[in-house]
Amino acid sequence: MSQFEVEGAEDVFSSDAAFDALYPIYISSLSAIHWTPLEVAAKAAVFLAPDEDARVLDIGSGVGKFCIAGAHFAPGHFTGIEQRANFVKAGNKVARQLGMERVSLQHGNFMETDLGAYTGIYFYNSFHENIVHDDALDEKIELSSELYERYTDHLLHELKHMPVGTRLATYWLSITEIPACYREQGSYFGNLLKLWIKEY
Repeated sequence: MSQFEVEGAEDVFSSDAAFDALYPIYISSLSAIHWTPLEVAAKAAVFLAPDEDARVLDIGSGVGKFCIAGAHFAPGHFTGIEQRANFVKAGNKVARQLGMERVSLQHGNFMETDLGAYTGIYFYNSFHENIVHDDALDEKIELSSELYERYTDHLLHELKHMPVGTRLATYWLSITEIPACYREQGSYFGNLLKLWIKEY
């Protein structure tokens, strides 16, 4: 049993199917494509949150699966920012159900979030649906190639200005260039998950 997990909750984290069953069917049906697998979340979370002072931001956190799993597998605090209010509501309900006090899921746009307040960033290609509409989660938010470019440019700009030592985990990344100031620390799951640290 992990020292960070909620007592009695281990079965929930035993498989993706067990975890996804906490959500309504319309959400759990999206899991295979859109939500981070638990084994990936565990690997990324341990890297992003090496101690209890870590503050991790998940950009485009959906229903909070990464943040909730992250707080199960690692110390530190996990915050998610998500534009779809119904996803945030569903994720916060599960976090409360599991007693995850180190999880905060917020409704909003990451461009209005101060990334500098965090020691680690998790990014699961959340801008992709703006350019491949067949992969869109729903029709609740505006999607466009112009937004993809704007979000990407903003993220890369913010990453460049993060403090030295910032940790970054990317999964299924479509952005081709991580700023050169980040040094890759490892690649896992067929190179889909990559871990980085800002060196200068």
